Amino acid sequence: MSIFDGFQDLYENHNQSLTRNDRNDSIKKHPVINVTRDLHHHKISDENVSMYINVEDSFLKKISSVWYNQGFMEALSIAADTRINRESKLLAITASYALKVTSIFSTFRYFLQPHLKDIGPKIVSKYSRTRNWSFAPVKCMTWHPYTTKIAIATADDAVRIYCSDVTFVSTLKCKAQTHVSSVSWRPYSASEIAVGCEQGVIVWTVDPNSMFTKPSSSNAVVLKRSGHSPVTDVSWSPNGDLLVSCCGADTSMLVWDVSMEVAVPLRRVAGGGIVFARWSLDASKIFAATSSLIFRVWDTITWTPERWCAQGCRVVAACWGPKDIVLFAAKGEPIVYALRNTGLLNGAKDSKAQPVLDVTKVQLSEQCIGGPILDMCWDPTGKYLALMFEESYIIAVFCTTYMMMQLNVFPCCLVQPQDDCEMPSTMAFQQNFTDGACLTIAWSTGRVQHFPIINNDEY
Repeated sequence: MSIFDGFQDLYENHNQSLTRNDRNDSIKKHPVINVTRDLHHHKISDENVSMYINVEDSFLKKISSVWYNQGFMEALSIAADTRINRESKLLAITASYALKVTSIFSTFRYFLQPHLKDIGPKIVSKYSRTRNWSFAPVKCMTWHPYTTKIAIATADDAVRIYCSDVTFVSTLKCKAQTHVSSVSWRPYSASEIAVGCEQGVIVWTVDPNSMFTKPSSSNAVVLKRSGHSPVTDVSWSPNGDLLVSCCGADTSMLVWDVSMEVAVPLRRVAGGGIVFARWSLDASKIFAATSSLIFRVWDTITWTPERWCAQGCRVVAACWGPKDIVLFAAKGEPIVYALRNTGLLNGAKDSKAQPVLDVTKVQLSEQCIGGPILDMCWDPTGKYLALMFEESYIIAVFCTTYMMMQLNVFPCCLVQPQDDCEMPSTMAFQQNFTDGACLTIAWSTGRVQHFPIINNDEY
């Protein structure tokens, strides 16, 4: 029996629409967001840079330009191409042999370190939990822990701050902020937000009482370290004292003391680059996923890790809940696994992650739902779990309870797109919602939807 049969029962027994109406008094003051009007210009993709070489320039100028903009290897490829290099056959032959030698060394290096195959924004695109990150109007978003304030990173690499009690929108943008991958509000602070991007981490300080809609770059501190770019994830500790940054091309996870602008690397050799990290609710542990099957759970008191291996592929999504339970899913699998603090996160050799939810794709009400998991998030109370899928464009929300040392998962509701052309890009639960839970979803059309789930004994 599929878990999705429960959604069918809700639909039939309660005569309930599969998508609940999001017009509710509890969100009437929430900001109305549609980011499509904010995208004023077209960004030239990195793949199209080579199209803009001036064919009338001298060969030496072409080589110099490519070397400056795209690096030595691209310049060597141009020199070895006889269709472009018609002036010096000797140089073309020498460059072709040099390419073969470097190819052998690169192959051996990538065999030892496969996480280095992708570079720059390709790394972010590969490991991002945002669907079609390269083309999505909304790259990522996060709610403030205590106020009705949401930060949204858009396709023009700007971070826009929307609040429920003000009409203007603050826009955070500077020259160093390119290819934004993640954003994170600092707990116990109304003004600080960390932005993960290609060059590193940018920590903005924005006065909540200021009327300036575009703070200057003097409000930003750039934190970067050699070999730690692009940053694929940033996350503040629940205490607000430490900031963790991850890079898919770096085997070290950096723990930043932002006030001192220094970082301590947590380095382990096996597993490849660190893709993302998640703090437990009490800040005692960090779940760190790598670009391979390996993931680790760090103890933040002793700063020692427990090493785990996923069965199928790398971990694509994880989230902490109450009682130190962490849920995670592997790429290409429709299974949600759980690690519990009792008996599993104690270093026992025979302990295994337990499957708690099977969301194998099924046909429901003439639509497909389920399949491999793309992203997941748990609301702060631990009562609602939302899943986004790779092959289905319907978001499934489940009720979760923890009784007698057992995690129970039940169907709650489904969120559907407005039409067949719309897909969910990313999602996040509001942190200070008191009437139940509010799931915010950014769609591929640029529409941002607030979906309240009101506590009701009927369900």
